[in-house]
Amino acid sequence: MKDQLVGIVNEYIKVFPEEASRQQKLLDYINETQVENVLDWNNFNGHIVASGFIYARKEQQFLMIYHKDLHCFLYPGGHIDPKDENILISAIREVKEETGITDFKEFQVSKNNLVPIDIDMHLIDYNHRLDLPEHYHFDFRYLFIIDKIIEVQIDKEESLEYKWVGIEEFQKNNNYGQVLEKIKKIIITI
Repeated sequence: MKDQLVGIVNEYIKVFPEEASRQQKLLDYINETQVENVLDWNNFNGHIVASGFIYARKEQQFLMIYHKDLHCFLYPGGHIDPKDENILISAIREVKEETGITDFKEFQVSKNNLVPIDIDMHLIDYNHRLDLPEHYHFDFRYLFIIDKIIEVQIDKEESLEYKWVGIEEFQKNNNYGQVLEKIKKIIITI
């Protein structure tokens, strides 16, 4: 999967050339890390994760889930499973596991559907419940669209609650960084 990830990042940079320097750290990480450690969530130098924003078109709202360990509202996502064929399958699996939502469409930014709408790097603080040291996540973030709000069945092992929010509240969340501007442009078109 290492070569596949490098290809996805390079295609992502073609779509978002202004991010070339920001994504160089990820490319360096992938190239300098042994293949078995790139996705290993026990690699505390950092590892790749996959996630997805869920947008309900009719109500124009986003799903946010309160993460027990991180103590904040986030989008669904998580670690790569070794049996996942690619990063998009990981994101889809994580969204389904954490929300119970199974019928959604991916918003594509490229002809290559493996290219996410955003790739972010963020520091994950020490996890007291699992006794995991702080480490970096290289987060491949996709956008999934549903027609209207449906019942959500959160994974109670990881999450406490959920809520649907409009773009105004969504943009108040500091965890979303630069992806917000991309999402604001996208939702105007769908």
